Amino acid sequence: MKEQPVVFKGTRNGLNIYVANDSDLSEILEAAAGKLQSGKPFFEGATVNLTFIGREFDSEEKSQLLDIFSRYMKLGEVAFKSRLEPEEKHEKPDRDHYDFFSGIEEGMTRFIRGTVRSGQRVIYDGNIVIIGDVNPGGEVIAGGNILVLGALRGIAHAGVTGNAEAVVASYCLQPTQLRIAGFIARAPEGDTEKPLYPEVAFIKDQQLYIEPYLPGKGRQADFILNNKV
Repeated sequence: MKEQPVVFKGTRNGLNIYVANDSDLSEILEAAAGKLQSGKPFFEGATVNLTFIGREFDSEEKSQLLDIFSRYMKLGEVAFKSRLEPEEKHEKPDRDHYDFFSGIEEGMTRFIRGTVRSGQRVIYDGNIVIIGDVNPGGEVIAGGNILVLGALRGIAHAGVTGNAEAVVASYCLQPTQLRIAGFIARAPEGDTEKPLYPEVAFIKDQQLYIEPYLPGKGRQADFILNNKV
């Protein structure tokens, strides 16, 4: 199987971008733009040091690469290397892999006690647990799972960096917008019936499903517009 054109990994010093030696520039630019768009909430407004590792670039290619990254973040120090030095290979990252948060069954979790109100935005690299409600206009963005121990009536985006294994669960799942990785669903216009039981949203067979915690009562989330972005 062909290697991914680019892989992002956050470190204490910034962001390492591993570039496959056999990838064309067009593949690299397209893959980088996709990952940057998915991780936009993490990069927005931040100054980030960049280290490109692997494939060599000429001056024009470097300019094209940096142009894409500068659309999503403020550029700090930039370096291009064919490989990491031995001491750099053992550097402990500050945050998990930007390309893919793998802590779906376990891992770093942020707990929020209280209501996420309209206009509030909660962003975290790992899992998020809200001990309260998410009101319309509130937004929760997670690299992993989202669990709301109350009513979810705002916006939820789980697996924001591309992990389609992530889930969104709530005691009352009525989001205005629901995203898991690159899949998006919006609530229909007008009043909707309040769920009678806690539910969980997940991706299966390239579709977004909502399933109650009761076995055997799963259903495709066709009551809301379902698209892949």
